[in-house]
Amino acid sequence: MTYLVWRQHRNQLIFACGALAALALILVPTGVHLAASYHAGLRNCAVSGTCGDLGDSLFRNYGLLFDLIGLTAAVPALFGVFWGAPLVASEIETGTHQLAWTQTVTRRRWLAAKAGWILLAAAVWGAAMSALVTWWSGPVNAVNESRFNLGHFDTQGFVPIGYAVFAVALGIAAGAVLRRVLPALAVTLGVFTAVRFAVDYGLRQHYLSPLTRTFPLGGQSVASGSFWTIGTRVLTPLGHTSDGINLSSLPAACRALIGRDPLTQCLGAHGWRIASTYQPASRFWAFQGIETAVYLGLAAALLVLAFRVVARIDG
Repeated sequence: MTYLVWRQHRNQLIFACGALAALALILVPTGVHLAASYHAGLRNCAVSGTCGDLGDSLFRNYGLLFDLIGLTAAVPALFGVFWGAPLVASEIETGTHQLAWTQTVTRRRWLAAKAGWILLAAAVWGAAMSALVTWWSGPVNAVNESRFNLGHFDTQGFVPIGYAVFAVALGIAAGAVLRRVLPALAVTLGVFTAVRFAVDYGLRQHYLSPLTRTFPLGGQSVASGSFWTIGTRVLTPLGHTSDGINLSSLPAACRALIGRDPLTQCLGAHGWRIASTYQPASRFWAFQGIETAVYLGLAAALLVLAFRVVARIDG
């Protein structure tokens, strides 16, 4: 079965390896240059006291590479569409399953062998891609402190592996249920996009209970590093949430500063505060692990569905 899987899918594997090599040829030399520029810029700005402007000068000419990094988030969906969806659907659509499933190899072993190798290839490719992107993004993470942001969180760490395995499992299940390649492609892409959207904008922030801290209005945030702000609200000196600045509620000393920058410092000095709800930077890897487990669990459920459907298909 291993040789059969290689014969049937070697072109896909060769293309994927070529794409990964091309990505490495772009990211490795530019990453080395970026890291060297970052360390040199850090030394220079420490002397001149201008490290706040380091990002503007360091990343000025890297716009296209940032776009390329962002596009890697779509790669797992391509695995599902072009590797997973045709795996079972093409066999049934062309009728070759009648030959494959009447040989000495049972249909369960046939699916286990094909799905196992394809899932392994997707996981390895996702891990390699993520390792490249995570390494290249080191200076970006250090300067911008944005590892929780969309486009950063979902292209680094463990989660690309979970996305890739989930996408392939989704494609296999869709192909087994629909038994037609084109509908399976469409369903795979649509469901993958919907699940990603739901997790990114709904589920992720609830993995762990967020922290809430208060600090004076106009003062420095209590959080540091690549933290994720869930929400903020302004509190009056009495602890009530303020929906806006009411002239009558302002301290007399601050009323003359309306429309001017010192207003926030004045309010902070008179007891006005900011309540910030956030996920601290220290939870980044915990969130990565939780989300990867979520997608691997979904993938396992989809594979169970695919095996049950294949077992019941006539022919």
